[in-house]
Amino acid sequence: MRAAHGLSQEYLKKGPVEIEKNPLDQKVLRGEIVSIPDVTKEPLFQYPKEAQKEGICSLLSVPLKMREKPVGVLRIYTSQPHQFKKSEVAIANTLALEGAIAIEKAKLQQRMQTLMEIAKSINSTLNLSEVLDLIVKSAARTMGHKAASLRLLNREGETLKIRATYGLSKKYLEKGPVRVSESPLDQECLAGKPVNIADVDAEPRVRYREEIKREEISAVLYVPLLVKNKAIGLLRVYSSLPHRFTPDEVDFLSALANQVATAIENARLFEQIKRDHEDLTQNVWKWYDWGSRPPKL
Repeated sequence: MRAAHGLSQEYLKKGPVEIEKNPLDQKVLRGEIVSIPDVTKEPLFQYPKEAQKEGICSLLSVPLKMREKPVGVLRIYTSQPHQFKKSEVAIANTLALEGAIAIEKAKLQQRMQTLMEIAKSINSTLNLSEVLDLIVKSAARTMGHKAASLRLLNREGETLKIRATYGLSKKYLEKGPVRVSESPLDQECLAGKPVNIADVDAEPRVRYREEIKREEISAVLYVPLLVKNKAIGLLRVYSSLPHRFTPDEVDFLSALANQVATAIENARLFEQIKRDHEDLTQNVWKWYDWGSRPPKL
C-alpha cells in the first residue's frame, strides 16, 4: 500500500495482498480492467468479510503502467452496488497514467539524489568499506528490492570475495566459495555484460539453488565493476519476486558500479601516495644521517 483515501486503518491492516493468491489482481497486472458491481457476490474477491464491514460494495481496478508494463493497481470503491460506466473507467485510466508518471519522476529523482550522496561520500572519506556499504544499501533500497552484494576478484582472479552486502543472511553468505571457473553467469558479467535473471528457477546456470530458495531470492541483476576497462568484480541486486529488471534499473545499477570503481581507484591512489611519501621520508632521513630510525608517520 502506497496511498489510500476514505479507508479505515482497520481495513488497510486486514492482511497482505499476495498476488499469487489473488486472481483478480493477477488479471489487472496483466493489463486488464476489473469491474465488480458487488464484491460480496464475487468468489474471487479477497477479504469479502472485511470489505462488507468497511461498507465496500463495488470495485474498479485499473493497472498502473510504466512504459506499457504494469507496476501496480489503482482501486476505486463505492458503498452502493454500481456498474462502472465507460466514462468512469476512462477517468480511472487517466488517473492511473498520471499516477504512474508521478511514480516514475519520483524514482528518477530518488536515484539522482542517491548518486549525488554517494559521490559526496566518495569525495569526503577515504574509508573504502564505508563507501561500499553505502553503495550496496543504496542499490537495494533505492531500487526497491530485497538485497544487494558486492564481490571483488582475488589477486589470482579465480574467486569472487564478498566485500559488502545488504539484506542477505549470514547463513546465505557462508554458503560456499564463488569460483569464477564454476560460474558461467559470473563469467558473462566479468566479460563486461550485465546479466538479467528474471526467474532463477528457470535459469539452469544458477548455482546454490537450495540456498537461494531458502533465502527467498527469485531474480538477480549482475553488473560488472570496471577499472580502466578491466573487470575487478561485480555488483548484484536481488529481488524476492520474479522480475525482469528494466533498462532504467540496469543503467542505475551500472552507474553505482562506476562509483564503486571510482572509490576503489581513489583508495588505491591514496595508498600509493602514502607509500611514496613514507619511502621519501625514509630516504631523506638517511641522506641527512638523522639517525637509524625515521619518524613514524
